Amino acid sequence: MLDRVRPPDSDFLVGLLKSEIRPAMGCTELGAAALVAAKAAEVLGTAPDTLRMLVSPNVYKNGISVAIPGTPLKGLAHASALGALIRQSQLGLNILNGVNGPNAAEARRLVQSGRVSVDFDPKAPDPVFLRADASAGSHSASVTICQRHSRIIEIRRDGALLASDTASDLDDDDDLSLSRLAAAPVRDLIRDVLAMDTSALGFLLEAARTNREAATTDFENDESTLGPALRTLTQGQASCNAMVGKVQTMTAAASEARMRGFPVPVYALSGSGNHGITAFVGIDVVAEELGADDERRCRALALASILAIYVKAQTGRLTSYCGCAIAPATGVAAATVYLLDGSVEAMVQAMQSVIGTFSGMLCDGAKLSCAYKVSTVAATAVQFAHLALRDAFVPCGDGIVGRTIEETIRNLGILNDPGMKETDRVILGLLREPTAAA
Repeated sequence: MLDRVRPPDSDFLVGLLKSEIRPAMGCTELGAAALVAAKAAEVLGTAPDTLRMLVSPNVYKNGISVAIPGTPLKGLAHASALGALIRQSQLGLNILNGVNGPNAAEARRLVQSGRVSVDFDPKAPDPVFLRADASAGSHSASVTICQRHSRIIEIRRDGALLASDTASDLDDDDDLSLSRLAAAPVRDLIRDVLAMDTSALGFLLEAARTNREAATTDFENDESTLGPALRTLTQGQASCNAMVGKVQTMTAAASEARMRGFPVPVYALSGSGNHGITAFVGIDVVAEELGADDERRCRALALASILAIYVKAQTGRLTSYCGCAIAPATGVAAATVYLLDGSVEAMVQAMQSVIGTFSGMLCDGAKLSCAYKVSTVAATAVQFAHLALRDAFVPCGDGIVGRTIEETIRNLGILNDPGMKETDRVILGLLREPTAAA
């Protein structure tokens, strides 16, 4: 495949951004569980008598504790039950948008009765893997999602294969796209993004506006604590501190709204809503604070997004460490340097500081504490941008930070796999048996 890899161009980068930035309601793992269960029920032709979900450890970890939008429910089992009841797979990852009270009550009954179950497969073929096995009467249906949260790769009814996408040209094209991106030197990639025509990037402004609206919802909700508390703490600060404080406040509020299950749509980045919040809200706030026009704001959003995708291309979509602490925060650091009129070298230095500082932050699943992580890394990334402009940064060869930024990001991939596989197994054990952590 390597001989087919070509350097990225503007059209390629715009296409990649559109592919990796998608609207989603609620946690993407919950959306994927609801989606695969809905499709299984549709193939079955009725609501299932039993629904068995088998997912990867990464999906299990991210979906086991997070709230479902607009309901008092949490977790993969309830999301799967809702999907089987709703049976509207055409909605994709937005399938949980507009869940009503009767559906939520019925989903709770299904789970409590033992008719819906979720387990994880330690040998799942990909970090993004979900299979729904549904049965009703004498009939059964099985649907599998793999590699991407909305990619259905196999459909079976009564054991007979109805559709298979495991070797499709689409998969090959996606792999090749990420390979092209991962093969590009970071400094060249930054220059390519900064030279792009922003007329094709208007969708990034919409993504930023949508994700910021989630923060507004959090401020207006009596259940919220983190967003309103941070807003009180940071009011009245000046200059750089005000910018950092506002980034922390707005990203915290947007993520809190999502993690609490408020019915707020967000644009996900590389399959993660919190990635999208970190990058889009973080950079939109910085651009606003600096008075940047739409063209400059677009370019900064594109830079943050492309660099986040670049990191994910090398580390994988789901990781043992906190993805938000690494991929989108790295992009936020570089894009903030750009908005502050800094050099490409300063952008790279700020990126190195983010990775050198946060590479060990654990991912223990999607839940309310993600808002604390998201807001901390987004705000610190902005601070590191300011520091890089003052020649303060984590130097090359310092710990996990390599001799080049490319080597640093490759080190991240090794840290994830095989480095933190045992850590992930321990975390899964604690999540599965919460009393063990008491």
